Amino acid sequence: MADWQRLHGRLPLLDELRLEQLERDLGGEALERLLRLFAEDGVQQGASLAEAFAEQNEDGMARWCHSLKSACGSYGALRCQFLAEKLEAACRRHEPAEIAALMKAWQQALQETLACVQNRLGSR
Repeated sequence: MADWQRLHGRLPLLDELRLEQLERDLGGEALERLLRLFAEDGVQQGASLAEAFAEQNEDGMARWCHSLKSACGSYGALRCQFLAEKLEAACRRHEPAEIAALMKAWQQALQETLACVQNRLGSR
């Protein structure tokens, strides 16, 4: 079992401390708008990553992962950030079996993260 498989499940979907800091720095309304934007972008960029995966376009996948890694980090989506980093590296090394496993884990983490974002937005 690869290290990432043991580690990613231990990471939170959303880093509550990061979100609290953003709320203190920006205010509740601004954070809500940013989280909605993050969710929309996550869906769009996730679809673009899935399209590149279906086309076996590893270079395109690496570019999407790089962008997603940054966005996820900004909002404290730690599990998605970690998996995007690992997926980007696997794409750059051209490791098809690792890419497939990471892609599946990343897509699941994205769905779970977006559900957490929606729950957070719904509770406001």
